[in-house]
Amino acid sequence: MKIIVIGATGHIGSYLVPALLREGHTVYAVARGNKQAYGYQEDEWAGVHWIYATRDEFCADTRRLEEIAPDVVCDLISYHIQEVDDLLASLDTRVHYIQIGSIWTYENKLYLPVDEQHPKNARGNYGKNKGLIEDYLLDLTNKGLRRCTIVHPGHISGKWWVPINPQGNLNPRVYSDIKEGREIVLPHLGMETLHHIHSGDLTAIIIASIRQPDVSVGEAYIAAAPSAMTLRAMTEEMYVHFGHEPKIRYASWEEFASIVGETDAGVTLDHISHSPVCTPEKVQKQLGIHLKYSIMDILYEYMETT
Repeated sequence: MKIIVIGATGHIGSYLVPALLREGHTVYAVARGNKQAYGYQEDEWAGVHWIYATRDEFCADTRRLEEIAPDVVCDLISYHIQEVDDLLASLDTRVHYIQIGSIWTYENKLYLPVDEQHPKNARGNYGKNKGLIEDYLLDLTNKGLRRCTIVHPGHISGKWWVPINPQGNLNPRVYSDIKEGREIVLPHLGMETLHHIHSGDLTAIIIASIRQPDVSVGEAYIAAAPSAMTLRAMTEEMYVHFGHEPKIRYASWEEFASIVGETDAGVTLDHISHSPVCTPEKVQKQLGIHLKYSIMDILYEYMETT
């Protein structure tokens, strides 16, 4: 099949594009500038058709879209309904459109674990807009006007960039401090949660959706590791993994923020205020997905790579 990947060199595309090429598809990779993909290896990207353009520039090029005549479009970087609508206007109605959402669309949790039937009730604009896009695309699909699938990932992680750490931010020193047995400070009692997804597993979900359109069209799927984890559990397990007794200091939010600094504290607050706990049961059952990576697998893989 002819498949367009928009956002081809980011956290998802860096895994997805080589996997689609291995499947034998003709892949058109849309990327801004000439940014190299994470973990780029020339042989794995051989045969890809590069399109260097911003998302807006590409979507406005209706002639090029008509010439490509894709079977599938994987839209990894859409954040507003208007962006989606502008692209769909240039696509044949038979195209399978796969859009990447976010588990942050389920922000105010009414029950746990959160599944795809949970109300979409995000407070922040990011989650709100992702939820509006899902509703819009599924409505078009239910009316027979489009063929859409939505995938809602957790914290997108891979071995080539820093995953959200057990402190809830992106400071790589947290990993080295735990590995060396140094003390780590956690906010409150460390009972807030994180829920990652490895880009390899996310790629498998997208490919399964492409292979099984009779199942995936008209569906939204949560893409997350088998289980969420608390900050405390992640931290304790990592200390033990590296042969140390846990050295965790629990602090009030004010003390925590003063210790880690404004930038890291802001990222932590953003994540622990969501504290996602989701279930990937639907995608496992409907698409036959076997998730390879637990959260700890994700973190250890990154640490082994650095």
